[in-house]
Amino acid sequence: MNEKLEYLRKKISILSIDGMIISNPINIRYLTNINAEGMLLITKKENIYITDGRYVNEVNSIITVDDKISVRDRRDISKYDYEAFFALCEMVGFEEDYVTYRQYKKMLEQFQVELVETDGIIEKLREIKDKDEIAKIEKACEITDNCFTHIQKFIKIRNDRKRDCTGNGKIYAIKWSRKNCIRNNSRLWSKFCKSSCKANR
Repeated sequence: MNEKLEYLRKKISILSIDGMIISNPINIRYLTNINAEGMLLITKKENIYITDGRYVNEVNSIITVDDKISVRDRRDISKYDYEAFFALCEMVGFEEDYVTYRQYKKMLEQFQVELVETDGIIEKLREIKDKDEIAKIEKACEITDNCFTHIQKFIKIRNDRKRDCTGNGKIYAIKWSRKNCIRNNSRLWSKFCKSSCKANR
């Protein structure tokens, strides 16, 4: 099985809940690589992804045999099907930081189970990076460093002349460093301007 889903199942077991409803698309993508609109159900027996019929083929092309996820078109799911998904479950977790009250009431009506807050267990799982994630982070850092090195060739030290915020017509000259031109110019100018206002009161 997908290692991330397997780990999530273990966490769910520790929390003494019988399943979970995952609706945050970021968490779904993290667990399954699915980037299509939908809802992921972790039940006692299986993993189910409910999506719009437009995305069924796309989702099926993304998931693997190891994921062990069955894909369902929401238009083909009846009221009784929704109740049957968690038929063997008493308490089911949900993402309290993402679900609205309207969505919460709808899930209660659909699944007919007791819903339990899960306190961001997937977000905590996302803090632990695997080898692929670390490699992607390193690649992103490398691209950023290369961009910064390239930009430095076009940045020059110069004097910026700006009127102060008192409106009295005084002119101030600020000599920006190369570093400040990139990251801190607006923040430093704001600080300088405030100091000028206090000095002229």
